[in-house]
Amino acid sequence: MIAGCIDRMRRDDCGGCERRDACASLFRMLKFDRPPKPQPERGQERPSPPRKNPFLALLGEVVKAIEGKAAAPRSEFRAEVERRMEPLLASGPVRIDDVARALRCSRQTLYRRLKAEGVTFAELLDDLRRRLASRFVREQALSVKETAWRLGFSDPAAFSRAYKRWTGTSPSAARGKDRN
Repeated sequence: MIAGCIDRMRRDDCGGCERRDACASLFRMLKFDRPPKPQPERGQERPSPPRKNPFLALLGEVVKAIEGKAAAPRSEFRAEVERRMEPLLASGPVRIDDVARALRCSRQTLYRRLKAEGVTFAELLDDLRRRLASRFVREQALSVKETAWRLGFSDPAAFSRAYKRWTGTSPSAARGKDRN
């Protein structure tokens, strides 16, 4: 979605998009606007087309990569690793050795298979915690302290920092948004 918007903005092809004005104001605020197109004078050739903004091109590629990675389906193996990790979260630090033992394979085999899937153990753990945190925060019955404990964080402040890193907002602010 975002990559498509950036491409359309680059081509001035937003048409009737409902977010057109918001995107344009954001681009102006961030000073990503292209300079105005020079108009040819009489008898002169048309000027060459303006060069692409390299930052927008890079940003578009980054977004495409992120969206592609997020859209990639999880394999059965990855899902099994996550199923084995989840009950270990509340008991303290989740170690690769413990998960490998639960899967009845060696630490190196687990590492190698995750690497073949393009993910590290730490990334997988962080992603699992992020998804569970989103679900737990939506469930109004759980306090931030209870959520932090269930996800294996040392204290609620560590969880709040991680949640803010994942979502850009605090757990209590996210819970407040859900009520509105």
